Amino acid sequence: MSLSTAVLSAWVAVAAGLGSGLSQDEEDLGWPREFRHSGRLIVVYQPQPETFEGDVITGRSAVSATLEGQTEPIFGAFWFEAFVETDRENRLVTVVNVDIPRVRFPDATEEQQREAAEILELEISTWDLVIDLDRLLTSLEAADRERLASEGLATDPPMVIVTSEPSLLVMLDGKAVLHDVEGTELQRVANTPFSIIYDRSANLYYLYAGEDVWFATNDLLGRWEISEDTPEHVVALIPAEVEGEDGEGEAEQSDVDIENLQIVVATEPTELIIVDGPPKYASIEGTDLLYVSNSESDVFLDIATQEFFIVLSGRWYKSASLDGPWSFLPSDSLPGDFTRIPPESARGSVLVYVAGTDQARDAVLDNSIPQTSAVKRDGTLEVTYDGEPKFEPIEGTEMSYAVNTEFQVLEIGGRYYVCHEAVWYESDSAVGRFEVSVQVPDQVQEIPPENPNYNVKYVYVYDSTPDVVYVGYTPGYAWSFIYGPTIVYGTGWWYRPWVSPFFFYPRPMTWGFHVAYNPWFGWSFGFGFGYGPFHFGFWGPSPWHRRGWWGPAGMRHGYHRGFHRGYSSGFRQGFRAGYAAGQRQSNIYNRQRNASRNVDRASARAQMPNRTGAAGGARSQAARGGQVQGGQRAQVSPDRPNNVYADRNGDVHRRNSDGSWQQRDRSGWSSSGQARDPNQQASSSDRSNLNRDHQARQRGAQRSQSYSTSRPSGGAGSRGRRR
Repeated sequence: MSLSTAVLSAWVAVAAGLGSGLSQDEEDLGWPREFRHSGRLIVVYQPQPETFEGDVITGRSAVSATLEGQTEPIFGAFWFEAFVETDRENRLVTVVNVDIPRVRFPDATEEQQREAAEILELEISTWDLVIDLDRLLTSLEAADRERLASEGLATDPPMVIVTSEPSLLVMLDGKAVLHDVEGTELQRVANTPFSIIYDRSANLYYLYAGEDVWFATNDLLGRWEISEDTPEHVVALIPAEVEGEDGEGEAEQSDVDIENLQIVVATEPTELIIVDGPPKYASIEGTDLLYVSNSESDVFLDIATQEFFIVLSGRWYKSASLDGPWSFLPSDSLPGDFTRIPPESARGSVLVYVAGTDQARDAVLDNSIPQTSAVKRDGTLEVTYDGEPKFEPIEGTEMSYAVNTEFQVLEIGGRYYVCHEAVWYESDSAVGRFEVSVQVPDQVQEIPPENPNYNVKYVYVYDSTPDVVYVGYTPGYAWSFIYGPTIVYGTGWWYRPWVSPFFFYPRPMTWGFHVAYNPWFGWSFGFGFGYGPFHFGFWGPSPWHRRGWWGPAGMRHGYHRGFHRGYSSGFRQGFRAGYAAGQRQSNIYNRQRNASRNVDRASARAQMPNRTGAAGGARSQAARGGQVQGGQRAQVSPDRPNNVYADRNGDVHRRNSDGSWQQRDRSGWSSSGQARDPNQQASSSDRSNLNRDHQARQRGAQRSQSYSTSRPSGGAGSRGRRR
């Protein structure tokens, strides 16, 4: 059998075995993967991505094929360019509709290589591949485009309150805004995500704490006490079960001493740091850093300078005293000992905010990877306003935006655009029906961070057919930004909400919600209430269903689980258990309310043209149906090391256990740099790149394993690393 025929059969078989039918629930997504077909053993080594822009990925992969009757495999490499579908929720990337612009088999004859290339270019375009997202992102270069897009974020510190008492921070967006509750003498405080009711007849404010617990005060900014006898007409406003969409909001049994819980109401950007009594300091091995061990917040003391450091919403601040004042410190200006904090230590989770660490680099890469979907092109959206539409200019641009609506409506060149639930819509009128847009105006990228619509610049339209629009968004849409060498939450700017006698439309806030980052599930939210799980309610009847305090409108991010499911141990260990459960529907496209607009991904792929213009799914099925008879499904090689790489020239190398490299030539493996063919010697830059690829591959495997162990058999996270 000729080389070209063997490789053709092998690769088409691999395409069938590594198709979209393989899922993480069915088998490990590790590498390399092997496939036997008609007596031939095919081994596919982990792809080495080179670029990831929008929904297009490029890269290369090493492969070997052991032909029937032979013991030595032939090695080669191919380059690919493909559309991808990203599932950040399950941390999977499906590569589809591949183009193969180049193939190379260094140990094949020139004629065999040319023949194989022609066949591979024709057939490998049918290849589908499921890749573990954590293995993928560690192999990618940092996304400079997104980093530059995040310039201009505000870094001024919020008010920092340090207290030694168990406390809850209740944020109001400015001075209290009271709205009448129809048919009663009651009013509700509209400009807070908490459920606060004002009884005018008794001159008392009531704060709903869940589990039939209420606090009361006659001074909103004063001291709150447990309410022993909350009036029935107040209690009646809260539904029996406080439950949000997608199963959010379930109550938890409390073990905190609520009798001594202090309610701290703030009307300006504020963060609360709770220390359980006088500060106790513990050392961090291998550093001259101390941390406050009796606080859930990240508070450090540098022994050398006697300065304190805290991290808030991903931003670092320092002070000579815990009482402040605090000043911003860029993440790459921290004392060097911060980079030496052991990842497994009690404060190892802060490494994600420390420039130069693997954890920070991984988070930056993760922040540049989109969540993708396919939606119906004929979808529509109805936009509502508080009265007639009111638009204001976006400073520094020729655009304007609607202020009296919860929708993000832009006026650009006389046409109107809405970004809603990570999909763009457009219309020639500000009112009436909006239709799904197939193109985002370039001007959107000019929106500055000072504007509350800044996040929509991270929602994209990649492609379209007469029936389907391919869309995606990066975490910037959920207000997670790359800022320099690390990530931060929120822009830091305060946005003016819309206030009227009947409506209050909040804008996203950076401060006041104890934001922390988890490498698997993104940003989480708490309220600094102290020690032990405790459930507060933030919802009530329909008029109370808040949206927009953090993330896009309607994206509540699992914040309630983040703080009431084991807060005291949570940011160390158990926190992710509750947070991961709350993030089951973190993918906006998969939320139940968006189901009707989605297109089945399998059928969408069949319609999507590949780079050569052919219908990917149809072509793939034809190839598989006609040429993959008797094949078996690809599986992870149980005993084969994942140590073979293709360099940028297509030469194949393997890394030995002692750290040395060998290069493949026609005579077999030789020490890298000592190849029998001088033209195939690996340069020092090649070896440097290969070492980098190896380190990234190792880190990706560790991340993948860590994520897998954080997921119970049911699929939602049960345990994981702190933040």
